[in-house]
Amino acid sequence: MNTQRFSFIIPVNNEVILANNILKSKIYLDGHHEFIFQRGYTNVSKAYNDALPKASSDILIFCHQDVFFPDDWEQKLLTGLTDIQRADPGWGVLGVAGVRITSRFGGMSKGVKFLGDFRTSVMGALFFIEYSYPKHYPQEVHTLDEVLLIVKREHAQFDEQIPHNHFYGADLCLSLGQQGLKTYVISAYLHHNSASEWVGKDFYVAAEYMYKKHFDRLPIATTCIIIEDAKGKPKFYNDFIALFSMGWHSICNYFKGIRKQNAQFEESARLKSSAKM
Repeated sequence: MNTQRFSFIIPVNNEVILANNILKSKIYLDGHHEFIFQRGYTNVSKAYNDALPKASSDILIFCHQDVFFPDDWEQKLLTGLTDIQRADPGWGVLGVAGVRITSRFGGMSKGVKFLGDFRTSVMGALFFIEYSYPKHYPQEVHTLDEVLLIVKREHAQFDEQIPHNHFYGADLCLSLGQQGLKTYVISAYLHHNSASEWVGKDFYVAAEYMYKKHFDRLPIATTCIIIEDAKGKPKFYNDFIALFSMGWHSICNYFKGIRKQNAQFEESARLKSSAKM
């Protein structure tokens, strides 16, 4: 039996979404770990920072309210932590989905590699994005998707000045990277049942903030966008455009494992349905 206790920190602005995801997950229902729900915040970074004094664990897990954890997620997390302690005890941030730039042409990034054991819905499950499956974990990445971030207490500090609740996870990865602390994806499959829509103008305001703050780290690859420099001005590439520039083989790798994930998704959906009874 696991005796290690983790602190989960979740900003909440929709009780129905929370009830249908986190609150139906076995890791929550078991009651072993600490769950801190931050309500009434418009700034996610502040919600996270304000939760730090409340948390009792040395390992903090920051995640979205629309995450459903499969029944074996705790064991996968423990395995991932054991693996990273062997590989890099001084790790900075861990997550379940990340990205790295794989190729460049004429000074511009032309390819990205998405890494993780992860499934996310887009626009209220209109379609799903599937991440590739590396044979070995952990995998070092440039930045992580903010759906879930695992951080040691001493490294947990989010920039509250980033506009519009975007890139706070990428910013943490880059900031810790400047201290020599690396970012990794571990194998801890989960479902991100996102109801979010396509990004708007506020997203690019935040991207420009990142461009200025981390100019010395350009290009910045995130799971949504690549931020480049173009003669002293920011230039943005949507990751799907970068993905398709990599060719058919990489597209196939991007969607590799879809049958496995569909089976896991159906099993978790069955478990969620059973929980309603």
